[in-house]
Amino acid sequence: MSTQIKPCPFCGSKDVEAFAQYEEDCPYQSAIVRCHSCDAQSAQMVGANKINMAIAAWNKRVGEAAQ
Repeated sequence: MSTQIKPCPFCGSKDVEAFAQYEEDCPYQSAIVRCHSCDAQSAQMVGANKINMAIAAWNKRVGEAAQ
């Protein structure tokens, strides 16, 4: 699985980051990918491979498989 993060699908920014959330308001310590330019984010993922799962969710583009 590729861990390279694609640019933001909303604003095109490359200022995106994958990280685990360890704040008190996130009891499951999920991982997300967030765009620092427009604040878009992936779905929250939990589990042993949560960072890779968040990247895969972020990198998924609608219609890309048909191309």
